[in-house]
Amino acid sequence: MTATVPRPRDVLFVLPPDFSAPKAHLAFRFPPLGPAVVAASMSSLGLVGRAVDLALDLFKAPLDLEVAPLVASALVERHLAGERDARIDAVMDRIFERLDEPGRAADLVAVSIDRGSQVPFVAVLTCEMKRRWGKRIIVGGVAVEHLRALLEKSGAIGPDIVTNASTPAQIRRVFAALLDLPEHRRGGPLEPNAEIVELVRGGMRKAPSAADWPAPDFSIYDLDLYRRDVVRAEGDTYPAYRGELGASLVLPYFFAFECQFSCAFCQTGGTQEHKPIDLVVRELAELSERWQTREFLFFDAQVNLLAPDLSRALLAARLDLRWSDSYRVRPSEPGDLELMARAGCAGLTIGVESASARVLKAMVKGHRPEQATQLVQEAHRHEIMVRVNVLSCFPGETRAELEETCDWVRQNASAIDDLAPSAFYLTADSPIGRKPERYGVRVRGPRSLEGEARFRKSPDSLMYDEIGGLTWEERAPMLEESEIMLRSAWLEGRASLDGLGGFSPSAMLGLRRHFATKAEIYSFLGHCRGGARRVEEEARAPETSAEAIPSILRSSLPRLLAPRWADAAMARAFAAAFRAAAPSLAARLREGDTAHVVLWSDGRFLFFRGAVRRGSDDRARSFTVEEPLGAPPPEGITQGSSFEVLTFRLDPRRPRAAP
Repeated sequence: MTATVPRPRDVLFVLPPDFSAPKAHLAFRFPPLGPAVVAASMSSLGLVGRAVDLALDLFKAPLDLEVAPLVASALVERHLAGERDARIDAVMDRIFERLDEPGRAADLVAVSIDRGSQVPFVAVLTCEMKRRWGKRIIVGGVAVEHLRALLEKSGAIGPDIVTNASTPAQIRRVFAALLDLPEHRRGGPLEPNAEIVELVRGGMRKAPSAADWPAPDFSIYDLDLYRRDVVRAEGDTYPAYRGELGASLVLPYFFAFECQFSCAFCQTGGTQEHKPIDLVVRELAELSERWQTREFLFFDAQVNLLAPDLSRALLAARLDLRWSDSYRVRPSEPGDLELMARAGCAGLTIGVESASARVLKAMVKGHRPEQATQLVQEAHRHEIMVRVNVLSCFPGETRAELEETCDWVRQNASAIDDLAPSAFYLTADSPIGRKPERYGVRVRGPRSLEGEARFRKSPDSLMYDEIGGLTWEERAPMLEESEIMLRSAWLEGRASLDGLGGFSPSAMLGLRRHFATKAEIYSFLGHCRGGARRVEEEARAPETSAEAIPSILRSSLPRLLAPRWADAAMARAFAAAFRAAAPSLAARLREGDTAHVVLWSDGRFLFFRGAVRRGSDDRARSFTVEEPLGAPPPEGITQGSSFEVLTFRLDPRRPRAAP
């Protein structure tokens, strides 16, 4: 008698879009790591995965419908509770035109959330999946407790399991529970993962054992969709580029779990575990050979303690890989960066956070400002592309201390290939959130996030007052302003590089694939952007000296830069428009006045009072001119042309871009 081998169950992984994400997040998208780890973990159950990256699909072929209702939690809640919104139904009909064929063929559906801002859309998506397909559905990832709360509050029927399972053993258990559920089940979401998070010193999480973690299974993806030409992905920034570099594939990978350090603002830390280094090298070799790539983006909290051994093992194996990871300023021993560079380290994200010794001590960062300078400059000398994280508005930080960090950024800008400023946000599971009084903070309650902040900040962010210092109402307006100040200082410090820079880690790896030095990269990109430079010079009005710019504009100008920070050419074009229009603006505007400037791709511009309509991605879609400021609209320009709009307020005491 021949035993019957059970047919493998097909799992459709759906990666939802995040309508709050900036365009650059998708332009350099790599195959997401989470579903690849889940697919490898569940294979022992006879489950075979296939992924539909809806985020990438909608980026390449956008919907011509308004998606703003799908990011509005209150509106989505009413829709799920029975007050159907025709706009939401219309968008979902179009989305299911793309999902129906793979969805109906699958046995199970798994949806991955990697940002809290995706929760409203995922709630609607999974409820529609249940209504249309009747499949068993599981949702995992970050912020799943918010999804569960939204479904329970609205009474909607959607996913069968909503889980915070994260380790391979937990993943196998929740998928086994999903298989045990009856077909066409209709009921509230379950949570089969009953494990309690184990805490260690200071209330931080204990790292999971590294022994059970499989290599990620990227076979669930069509990896050709993720091969990108990193220069062409910048759109019109490099008009003279002719495709010389070609497409490259960057694969994500991680081998360390949690972090043994406990920075005051961070949600990780406590203990650290890692895969054996020889296993890491074998897995990287297998992934490189199977998927024909040599670029890897590591997602470890920090690689400091493991980097020397990893570097020596990679050199011994002669793999010739290029990789990037996160790195603390300290601990780092002399010779570590040189060894890492020889072993293929092409980029590092360095957590500098502040240039104030007092603020760094309050953050429990474990380094001094001069050590950050030394590390960044040393990495630069070894041709490692540097991305620096800076954290502004930490509780108690003064304006003078923020300016100190701006000065540091300006002085080291030529060594920093990208700057990632982020204003502090408080979460309950960070050291400062667990013991707020110790850090001089009094928690007020949940914080409302709008615009791109929904994408960049935790949905569990809290409002707070600084004991003996600023209230939340006083601190909140400084958050966006501080990020603008830091980015502005970086651009000012990079004037000698003609505004080039602002590379994502994926772009850094793709560029280093072809160029041995940073100088070669910048020389090549400067040549490729030659057309853009000529357009800007032709469109620019005669320069106005700094002395001739009225004081109100001269004070505000350094803060008035392009909203898309990665586009340094656009930033310079906006600055040129302000200089050209300075006399007219000074005559028409007073301190505190809000106005807009629209800049067309050929360099022409218009300052005006009026209204601007923006889409869900915060990009300007149309504008209404109520009063031109200084000149009539340029001839031959339509609103259908490519344009950018910057909203600004003239206030030398607190210059900032208005939301």
